[in-house]
Amino acid sequence: MSYVEKAFWDYLKSTLFGGVRILLSRRLVLFSLILFITSAVTTGAFVLQSQASDVITNDLLNLIFSLQISIAIGFIISGLLSKKLNLLFRFLLLLLVAAIFAVIASISDLFITFFPLIALLIWAFLVPLATFSFSKGLFSNKITGSVLFLGKPTTDRKSIFSGLMTLIIFLSLVWNLIMIYVGYNETRISYIILGVIGIGAAVLIILVVQGILLGDDVFNTILGFFFIVSLPNQIMIFITSINGSESIITSFNYIMVLFSLVYTAQNVSRRIKMKGVVGDPSKKELKEDPFRIGRFVGFVGGEGVVLIYLGLALGFQVFQLQLMSVRLLPEVIKSLIGDLSFSEVYHDITLIFMVFILVIVIIFYIAQRGSGYWASDIFRFDFLPPYDDLVDYIERIKKGEISKTDIALTVGKKAVEASGVGIFSAAKKFRSKIFREKEKSD
Repeated sequence: MSYVEKAFWDYLKSTLFGGVRILLSRRLVLFSLILFITSAVTTGAFVLQSQASDVITNDLLNLIFSLQISIAIGFIISGLLSKKLNLLFRFLLLLLVAAIFAVIASISDLFITFFPLIALLIWAFLVPLATFSFSKGLFSNKITGSVLFLGKPTTDRKSIFSGLMTLIIFLSLVWNLIMIYVGYNETRISYIILGVIGIGAAVLIILVVQGILLGDDVFNTILGFFFIVSLPNQIMIFITSINGSESIITSFNYIMVLFSLVYTAQNVSRRIKMKGVVGDPSKKELKEDPFRIGRFVGFVGGEGVVLIYLGLALGFQVFQLQLMSVRLLPEVIKSLIGDLSFSEVYHDITLIFMVFILVIVIIFYIAQRGSGYWASDIFRFDFLPPYDDLVDYIERIKKGEISKTDIALTVGKKAVEASGVGIFSAAKKFRSKIFREKEKSD
């Protein structure tokens, strides 16, 4: 693999496998099983009810929804108190809270009515937030960022792959224009509003990736990649506006749920100490945390954050199933959303939150002048020759004018000069290091 391929694969592997490893760890595997079993039972009952309503009646399915919501609330309360409890007491607290809310649900439908909607709103905000965090982690990381920006001069304000990003963003302008046209023809004001928001966000991000709005190429790349990775959400809105298909969109939603869960768990895994206990954020992390997320993590603990995510995921799924079968949707919610489908509600809200996060992040970056949390921690390797010079070197090697050794000596000399020490001093340090390594091996 090339440096770029290896860096990207390592980051993706650590994100996915690290998160899965945490979800299946001794301290969280029981809760992960509860999530997947509960979700599978509810989904199975929903599918069976649509095929055989005499077997699974509406009342029985509503009861199953109530139980899942009760378990979801149990996850959240257990997560909030997770730092003060060991594994056994977390599990017992989850069961106790779930039982209490199951009884409450049999008396009043207040939680059944509003909790899934609240979970949907929070989840619609957390998904783009996790996407931004993923993008920032990829490009501002000391290892992956250094490799991906290898050879790029700091004077170049544009993001990497700025041309390709701009082309993709222009394509998003096209489907947003089509969505506005469809909204105008079908008198769907929501499509027109979302199309205008999508176009505004696209124009803003073009100014960013081209280095016109901000002067930090790393941060410009983070925002550009964040927007590109968020585009599938806009595509889902576009598909809905064209043919109203729900099957593809539902599959995409579940994939995003899994990604958010795994990525959140991976973030927690970075705080795990030698004994497997999640640590509090350091003073430096708190200082460089403009949104005070680290303080919340410090209060509930990293594993508590995962439990809260699991609870929100269960609530999100209930709302999705309710809205996919309108007859099961509480009347209050029906009056709020009208004739909108689940895809329209969820992806519309997610798009609005994505644009909100984009604008807020840019404002914070400008206000803090790219310092603290916004500063990238990468090596530039300024001693490497510019790309055009490298092309010239390769052409001269082909012609036999110079050798590979000449290039190595030139780059080595620039590297020594960039280190701020003399050539003989650098050679002496290198020689002493070689001898120390040899003594260790002997």
